[in-house]
Amino acid sequence: MSLAPGSDDALERRFTYARASGLAIPVMSVLLAVLVGGVVILVAGDNPLTAYWELLKGAFGGSYNISETLVSSIPLMLTGLAVAFAFRSGLFNIGAEGQLFMGAIFSAFVGFKLNLPGIFLIPIALAAGALGGAVWGGIAGLLKAWRGAHEVITTMMLNYTAILISQYLLEASPTGTPGPMAQANVLGSPQTPPMNATLPVILPSSLVQNGRLHAGLLVALAAAVFFWFVLWRTSLGYKIRAVGLNPKAAAYGGINVGWTIALSMFIAGAFAGLGGMVSVYGVSPYALTNSFSPGYGFDAIAVALLGKTTAAGSIAAAILFGALVHGSTLMQADAGISSHLVEILQGLIIFFIGADAIVRALGRRGLVRLPAVLQREEAAA
Repeated sequence: MSLAPGSDDALERRFTYARASGLAIPVMSVLLAVLVGGVVILVAGDNPLTAYWELLKGAFGGSYNISETLVSSIPLMLTGLAVAFAFRSGLFNIGAEGQLFMGAIFSAFVGFKLNLPGIFLIPIALAAGALGGAVWGGIAGLLKAWRGAHEVITTMMLNYTAILISQYLLEASPTGTPGPMAQANVLGSPQTPPMNATLPVILPSSLVQNGRLHAGLLVALAAAVFFWFVLWRTSLGYKIRAVGLNPKAAAYGGINVGWTIALSMFIAGAFAGLGGMVSVYGVSPYALTNSFSPGYGFDAIAVALLGKTTAAGSIAAAILFGALVHGSTLMQADAGISSHLVEILQGLIIFFIGADAIVRALGRRGLVRLPAVLQREEAAA
């Protein structure tokens, strides 16, 4: 029996379909990436089962590896939330890396300048990190709102600007003068003085020997709750979602589109800025260096896409990417398989997420099994 387009049954079916496809496509994309990655390993002359087993052990084999996987995931959680939140307002925020750097710079400055107990310094540093990221994200938001500047261009240029500011603050001049924030007489990579307080380790040494899992995980989880609450339980969240779906309709409904866009980028930047703070305060050397980020802000784009721009999805996707990063070290050491396999897997995941039509086409041909509700939708199409 056909359903009238406006009937309650039709709306319920569409809602069920949206929920199912929201989960099915990322899962299928990961599975297809693993399958194609296995073929690559096989062609290279290695055993894919051995490689994936060692990768799994390196990521989740024991309490220490689990804690290290989470340590690798924490900055990705926060930068992933930054990209996902901006997506909700219809903005493609590829500037999480620059926002991360500015959050790290702001928080590092107060970290070695203020000689305060940790109970006071850590909240101030969190606020400073969020402020640094919010300012950097807000610049792109304001340019988009009042001048129509495309956020992809502005955030991309702001990435490079933030990285170069960090280099200026840390690296010595041609005359040998240390950077304004650099610690003098430090061999190797330039860095700021160590922070006067650090994020506490949240797992006792009796449970995880030499564990480094710090309270940044709690910060990331709290940020995810804040993401969900603002987006789904506040009038601001309603405005952000409305603007993301249709800016013209939102403006017709009385929503100030420009202000909403700017504010959403302020909030998104604050998430990434917190990622910079926890990166500096959470792991050794507890100081800002130019190499503190291996590209967290760029990987965040994949995290947000895989997480379907939701809070819970971004957290789960960040853990997956953290597992790939940490697990690859043991895979290379024990199985002799290059850790670059992880980069191949990440690229394949992004490819299949971006080209979800491939997943659906494979489902129509019976090569992958889609959930029943997706099968019905594909059959109707």
